[in-house]
Amino acid sequence: MFVVSVYSLKGGVGKTSVTLGLASAALNQGVNALVLDLDPQGDTTLGLLGHPGGEPDIAEVIASARTETVDRAIVQTPWAEREESTASASSHLDIIPGSHRSSRLDSPALARRGVRRLREALDKRSFHYDIVLIDCPPSLNGLTQMALAASDRSIVVSEPGFFAVSAADRALKLADELHETGIAPRLRPLGILVNRYRPRSVEHQFRLNELRELFGDRVLTPVLEERVGLQQAQGGAIPLHEYEGASAKQLTHDFDRLLAAIMDSRQDS
Repeated sequence: MFVVSVYSLKGGVGKTSVTLGLASAALNQGVNALVLDLDPQGDTTLGLLGHPGGEPDIAEVIASARTETVDRAIVQTPWAEREESTASASSHLDIIPGSHRSSRLDSPALARRGVRRLREALDKRSFHYDIVLIDCPPSLNGLTQMALAASDRSIVVSEPGFFAVSAADRALKLADELHETGIAPRLRPLGILVNRYRPRSVEHQFRLNELRELFGDRVLTPVLEERVGLQQAQGGAIPLHEYEGASAKQLTHDFDRLLAAIMDSRQDS
C-alpha cells in the first residue's frame, strides 16, 4: 500500500481539485486507487459520488479500526462504474467518504497514539490498491497529522500568492518533524505543488520565482495552471480525463505527469 497525503495550511488553494485530478489520472492509467476524504467539508466525497457519503464513513473508520468497519466504509465511485461499462475498464477507484463528524477528531494537540489511528485502520483493509490518496482538511491539526503519519509521500498544495511562502514552509516543517520524531517513519515529502497559476499575471510570476528561490527543487513540476476545464468537469461530476473541452487537455497531461512522478517515487522507499 502506497499512501499519499494532499494537504495545505489554508483553504481555497485547490487541494480537493488536485486530489480529484490525481484520481482521474489513476483511473485513466489503470492504477487501482482508494481516496480518503479527511476534510470534514466532504467536497471530495461530493465530487466522486455526486452526493454526501453515508455511514460508515471516515470518522467511524478512525474510531473503530476493525477490518469489517474499514471494508464496509469503502464505496465504489460512479467514475469507476462508468469505466467498467466500457471495453477499456482496467482499474478500480473507490472512496471512504468524508463526514462532518471527523471534525471532532481534529484536535491541535492529538496524542501520539491518536495520530497513528488512521494508519492502523488502513492496515486492516482487505482490498489491494496501488495508491491511496488522502485529501486532508485545510489545517495542520490532528486529522492532517493522522494522514501524514499514515503516508509514504506528501504534497503541499499552494497558490502563487502573498502568503504562500510562510504557509508552504510551515506545512513542510510539519512533515519533516513527524518523520524525524518517528511518528511518520515512512514519510518523504514530495514537495510543493503550485496550483491555479496564471502565467500572464506578473504577481503570479513573481511569487512562483520566489517559491523556487526559497525551496529549490521542492517546488514540483508541472505547475498547474488555472483552467476552467477543471471546474467544469467537477461541476459535471465527471473525471477530468472524460471532459471534452479544450481547456482540459493540458491539465490531463499535467496530472498524468504528476501521478507518474508519484508512482516512480516508490522506488526511493
